[in-house]
Amino acid sequence: MSKQDWYSAKTIYKHHRVEAGKTKTVFEERVVLLRATGFDDAIAKAEAEAAVYCGTDGDAIYLGFVDVFHLFDEKVGHGTEVYSLMRESGLANKKYLDHFYDDGKERRQIYGELA
Repeated sequence: MSKQDWYSAKTIYKHHRVEAGKTKTVFEERVVLLRATGFDDAIAKAEAEAAVYCGTDGDAIYLGFVDVFHLFDEKVGHGTEVYSLMRESGLANKKYLDHFYDDGKERRQIYGELA
């Protein structure tokens, strides 16, 4: 067997949830760690993991998007970079963050509270 390195894979899902009697569409980005022999192997393993996740979470629909990142560190531990995405943009800092990461519709934990 070829040497396996650590990879992370970001996959994107769509959920339909009913809240307060209304159906809402929620998109989810998941990042998982994988051991793989290369990018093709990591993508195949990420897609297999996505299928398992969709089988476990009955309303999750895998959108067919996977972004794989090869970890540079041999061992995973505190401070290990597990994912990185670089994007060119002419947007100012706040506009960039508002556009891609903080448009006010995110569901996330902030200091122990659901935002």
